[in-house]
Amino acid sequence: MLVKSFMRTISCQAGWKMARIFAISDIHVDHLVNKEWIQGLDCARYTNDVLLLAGDVTDSLDLLKSTLESLKAKFKEVFYVPGNHELWIRDKSSSETSVDKFHNILKLCRRVGVRTDPQIVDTTDGKRVWIVPLFSWYATPEEDRQDSLYVSGPSEDPSMKSLWMDNHMCRWPADIGSRSKYFGKLNEDRVHAYDAPVISFSHFLPRVELIRAEEEDTRCVSEERRTLGLSAEMPKRQGAMAGFNFTRYAGCKTLDQQIREIGSQVHVHGHQHRNRDRVIDGVRYISHCLGYKKERDEGLTYGITQWKGPKQVWPN
Repeated sequence: MLVKSFMRTISCQAGWKMARIFAISDIHVDHLVNKEWIQGLDCARYTNDVLLLAGDVTDSLDLLKSTLESLKAKFKEVFYVPGNHELWIRDKSSSETSVDKFHNILKLCRRVGVRTDPQIVDTTDGKRVWIVPLFSWYATPEEDRQDSLYVSGPSEDPSMKSLWMDNHMCRWPADIGSRSKYFGKLNEDRVHAYDAPVISFSHFLPRVELIRAEEEDTRCVSEERRTLGLSAEMPKRQGAMAGFNFTRYAGCKTLDQQIREIGSQVHVHGHQHRNRDRVIDGVRYISHCLGYKKERDEGLTYGITQWKGPKQVWPN
């Protein structure tokens, strides 16, 4: 078994040709079925390719390490940004803050050879493309209304805030101020003009327009449901929870300002467990979330069945 495992790793890493670029997010390997889904990705399929992993892997550092190592064995390069789940702190006796944990995750990535900084990549269409990871957090309207993607709604139930686990599981330094601005500032040294096409990625959403489903998204969900043997029509709008306003926790405007300053042609994000692929003002925004099994079973993360893995985002 050890010999087979060693040979499988070698075969995964052999061959360094020009790459395709794939993306996925919200893989939540704390759930066994998701962990098995990731482990089951075809080793030989992605040997020369690049993966953009847009956050929400797990809050366990040990499981994060083993998952990143597993993906490194399948892909030529793995780029990653942490999501909100990674910054959860379950040990109530720990003095560690979520900011401390974030920086410890970046150190972990350096140890296992996963990239969290910009890098140029040679791609199969003969181009050189910059991959630019962007760190981020969402701005709630109470914390930073100017930076928030929040849109008030008549059906919003204030008591639903208690269901948002970040409010219980994250621990912030008292002097952090606006969290979206804190993480946005970490990008300052990578927000500049680049000498080749740019693909950027973040965990959180950069624009409010990406939250609601458009007609094409509804069509894709319906097609996914038919593929799964379900009725095409969702019983409720893309599985929304009554009274819960996701825009409160979706992302921040700082992200899109940075995306446009670096001249991104494609921006990948995650977080909302609803997949998107649309062009807004010249930028193609893509989310390809694995999400939870129940969401996949309902067809909400459309494209997972089609791609049977991460989605190719370059070449188009």
